[in-house]
Formats: sequence, structure tokens, C-alpha cells
Amino acid sequence: MNTPAKKLKILFLTAPVADYLPDSLLIGLRNLYGENCVDFPRKSIMYGDVPSSYGRGFTMWSRPIRDIPRRSRNFRNIDLVIYSSYRRQQAIDWRLLVKSRAWAPRVIYLDGEDDTCLMPGLRPYFKRELLEPTANIFPIGFGIPERHIRPLNVESKTQLHQTHVQDPEFSKKAGYVFAKEGDYYDDLARSYFGITMKKGGWDCMRHYEIMAAGTLVMFKHFDQKPAASAPQCSDFVSYSSREDFMAKTARLLPDGKPGAEYINILQAQRAWLLAHATCTARAEYLIRRTEEYFADKPLDAMPNLPSRAVRRARLHFFLMKAEGQFRATTFLEFHPAPASFHQKVVNRIVGLGVRLTRPPT
Repeated sequence: MNTPAKKLKILFLTAPVADYLPDSLLIGLRNLYGENCVDFPRKSIMYGDVPSSYGRGFTMWSRPIRDIPRRSRNFRNIDLVIYSSYRRQQAIDWRLLVKSRAWAPRVIYLDGEDDTCLMPGLRPYFKRELLEPTANIFPIGFGIPERHIRPLNVESKTQLHQTHVQDPEFSKKAGYVFAKEGDYYDDLARSYFGITMKKGGWDCMRHYEIMAAGTLVMFKHFDQKPAASAPQCSDFVSYSSREDFMAKTARLLPDGKPGAEYINILQAQRAWLLAHATCTARAEYLIRRTEEYFADKPLDAMPNLPSRAVRRARLHFFLMKAEGQFRATTFLEFHPAPASFHQKVVNRIVGLGVRLTRPPT
């Protein structure tokens, strides 16, 4: 486990839903700070209490993280509060949680949504889908758990590209191909090239899974990506069409075998992954940029909080509602019969189905 020079105490505010950006950062911060990084509310999906259906639970949620004590001392003398998905967490007031401190902690805001909207007035602000450099708004991207990173081994490769491809020029099948995570990574590792592209946003866990498997990333229209938006790996190979893909891969595989250019690009992509896009590397970047932002700013006194009892009651109601909606949605995703009943009956009662299962945003 990595140990930073300064042992910060971090309050990491969460939301129940599976979300690559905050969940990868939670893993990284827990690697760095152990129980000095406490998530609130305790994120059940990260501890294996609730299965994840998102991406079949691969990569981020396939292995629970180690739980930590949750005593009063965990919330004392907090140095940094992180809103990991502020749009889902506006009802959580950190002032209700931080205890026994004369000075207010620093507060930062993360936004991992697919859109390019920016919440006004929140600084420092870390945004995944960032269109252009903006003062006090910092780019950030997904991280992949280090346990998925395999050694580079071009000798084991037997196919041009992976089986599960989402570019419709290569495959008309949009659904998942693999039921087991190991089979998915084995298939990537057997491939010389991993095809990826923009979907909801430019950043996608698939980019990092391809690199982790030891496969060279071919990114459709990567040359059109805004420079400020993740991922920011200059060694990705951009292609524009199936014909362009075939021409570039043929150049990189002279006589059907990896040439020097292929090896150089593959190694450069791996170096970038290790330096910038593991869970731990992303967490280190987050802390470094935060410390730089606050370096010349004085601490604020701990604010008074009126109507504390009312605010606490609202917070508990919000947390129960959010967790209940998440568990209801997860149950429906794993049980076809109740899901069918919900779709055909409950959802037809105006507003009821939405209130029961839609998580707050």
C-alpha cells in the first residue's frame, strides 16, 4: 500500500449507484490513506453487499474493497471533503458530519457525468467531459484497479481485435458477449488491437480495460476529442472508418507480426496507463491538484449550522430514499419477472414507477 508524506483525513461523500469516476477514486484514495478516507454514506456496492449490473459488474465491482471502522473518530478533524458526484449529493451537508474541528476542511467537487454541463459557483471542480480549459476547473478521468493490469505479451496474441466490439462498422451486436470477467480480459489479451470509441462521453472504462489487458488501443475519431477531456493519452491511434482501421493495423503488423512501431506504441500506452490512469494514480492527481489550488488560500473558521436537527432529519430521509431506490432498481435488473410487472403495471401509474426506482440526480 502506498503511503503519502502527509496523512490527510478525507470525508468522501458518495451516492449508492455504480459510477466509474467516484468508485475508482474511492479505491485509489483507500489505497493511499486507508481508514483515513471514510466514505459516507457507506457505499454498499463497493463492499459486495449489493451486486452491480452495470457493465455486468466487471472491473470496478467484481472484488469488494476492505471495509473500515466507522466510529466517531473517523469524522473528527477532517482535512478534505470530497463531493464525488455533487449532482446526486446536494442534500448531503458536510457540516452535519465533520466533528471537533476549529477550522473548516477544504471542499472539492467532482463531476463524472457524460454531459459537458458545469455546476455554477463550485470550485475547485473536477470535470470528466471538459470541453476547454477553464480557470479552477480541472480535467479528470476514470482509473482502473491495478489488479487488472497484465504483463505485455505479444507472443500470446492470436486475433486482430477483440470479440466484443461496439463500433457498428465491425459488429451489429450491441449486447454483452462475456458472462465472466476473466473471459472478457482473456479475449482482450489475445487481441493485437482493442477497438474503442466515444459513447455517452469520450471517457469510457473500455479504454483502460484494453490497455490493462496489454492490447493496443485503436480509438475511433480520437483526433476529434477535445484536448481537455479525458482520456488524454497522446499515444492512442485514431481511426476514422473500418477501411482506415485495416490500413493502419496492416502497417503496424507487417507480415502479420508486430513491428517496431507497434511495440513502441504498445509500451507508450502502458507507460501512460501506469503513470496516469490507475485508481491510485488518479487519486494522487486529485490530491496534488487540490493542494496546489488551496496552497495560497487561508483556512476558514468552522461555520455555525442553524436548524441542525431539521437538517439531519432531511439528510436521513434523503439517504434512505436514495439507497432504497438503488436497491429496488438493482433487484429489478436481476429478476426478470418482477421487472416485467414493474414495466407493464407499476410504471403505468403516473409518476409512481419513477419515484420508486429512479435514483436522484
